[in-house]
Amino acid sequence: MFSIRGDVKDYDWGILDGLTPWTQVSTGAPQAELWFGVHPSGPSPMDAAVLEGNTADPTETLADHLTREQAPVLAKILAAGRPLSVQVHPNARDAKRMWDEQQIAGPAVLADAYEKAEVLVALEPFDAFVGWRPASDAAEILERVDGMALAAAALHADDRVAAIQLIHEQQSHAQALVGQLPEAIDRANDAGSMTRVMSESEIAAYRNAAADFPADIGVLMTPLLDFVTLLPGDAVYLAPGIPHSYVRGIGFEVMTSSDNVLRLGLTNKPVFVDRALDILDFDTDPQFIHGSTSIAPVGADFQLEVVTAGSSPLATGEYRLVVAIAGDVDVAVGGQTRTATQGRGVVVTAGEPDAVVSTQGMAVAVIAPATP
Repeated sequence: MFSIRGDVKDYDWGILDGLTPWTQVSTGAPQAELWFGVHPSGPSPMDAAVLEGNTADPTETLADHLTREQAPVLAKILAAGRPLSVQVHPNARDAKRMWDEQQIAGPAVLADAYEKAEVLVALEPFDAFVGWRPASDAAEILERVDGMALAAAALHADDRVAAIQLIHEQQSHAQALVGQLPEAIDRANDAGSMTRVMSESEIAAYRNAAADFPADIGVLMTPLLDFVTLLPGDAVYLAPGIPHSYVRGIGFEVMTSSDNVLRLGLTNKPVFVDRALDILDFDTDPQFIHGSTSIAPVGADFQLEVVTAGSSPLATGEYRLVVAIAGDVDVAVGGQTRTATQGRGVVVTAGEPDAVVSTQGMAVAVIAPATP
């Protein structure tokens, strides 16, 4: 077993001191993600506080002990104060192809050579753009933005690829176009011609995106995406190729151990529209799991068990990562017990015996096939 801490990411879209309940550190600045895993962009530090003699090397990480094959998932506590980029992740085939291409000729599009699929579990109400809105509804919005008539026509023809290309061709006019979006949303909603009426939180998400990114034409991508509010305990699984933008809230996210992101807007980072179009999936829908303590998305290479005020067994033969979300959690393996305080974790490798997770609060256990 290994006792670990999370690696903090202070991206500007984070919530001010949003991770303090799990890091016990207040910085007065945005805190966005707390990573648990071996990914080279942020391997988990070892938790010296629970090691005998408190003699751990302060630079030691989980990646010093386990490979990606032994620890194949990356988990994060995520605190979004404003929208993340509109983004998409590659499947295994596309990731390898694009990685090989960039090794030869560039540009640096991917962070690694691996597929990225992910699930998000809401820890509080969580707003997100996920998957595709009906194309006709997106057209109803964009046709009310002067300068977006061609993109709207493409959507009426159910041609999302052409619509995305036409939107991004207008980057030089972004400020004028993005500024029209809030009114266009209101007019389309009032017209009653869409398949459903937008909620107040949905309308606010568009307004906030336009206010936060007034010169980013990618804001006009958001009407193409569906909107959802996850309640605490709800989860959404996003297979590779499904576009999304997390808007606001705190959640627990699990993914294959990859940091591959291709962005289409709402970001100051590089945007690769053509590469993203190559990997977008227009046929696969997000999977929603409501109120279940066992989260096992169809097609995923991992599953989650949410443990609250009780205990749960975790069988040997798979990688097991346990993160304490509320209060302490005990992980018992073969007569040995490790305790993780809130915001810290315990890793049990595939080669170790059965484990039992116990907590009087809340913990999430992530299970994935792995090399012992």
